[in-house]
Amino acid sequence: MAENKVYEQFGGGQIPPCQSQPPVGTVQMPITQEPTWQYQQPSTTTNVVIVQNNGRWWTTSLFGCFEDIGSCLAACFCLPCYRCYLSNKIGESCCLPLCICPPNDLVTMRMKLRTMKNIPGGAITDCCVSCWCPACAAAQMSREWDNSPRYDVT
Repeated sequence: MAENKVYEQFGGGQIPPCQSQPPVGTVQMPITQEPTWQYQQPSTTTNVVIVQNNGRWWTTSLFGCFEDIGSCLAACFCLPCYRCYLSNKIGESCCLPLCICPPNDLVTMRMKLRTMKNIPGGAITDCCVSCWCPACAAAQMSREWDNSPRYDVT
């Protein structure tokens, strides 16, 4: 009753019955959704400009096996061992080919060598070359490592 008097002082009359309690015999479902909040990020624009040096091309072609017949034969007849040898040659662990499923190890090594030697190209090209001609790709990487100067290697 005291609540009604306070409510009446503010011009409300009788307090309406509480609507938050369910009628007897009904089951109230728990709330399963959290309130949604909308956050608007400030509208700022950032432009990123990447300047790439054109670099240089590979010193030998993909099918230039006659320029180094030894690496070509080793890559053709014992590619798993040659992959370990090549990985060690370019400064990676010789276990790299064992840890990364073929031909992904050649893709990784080819991308590293291209980056180190500033050779233009892309991931798709590296993937295609490594998948369709892994022995030629491994021999080309070995020749590239042998033919290019060491001072640009970091």
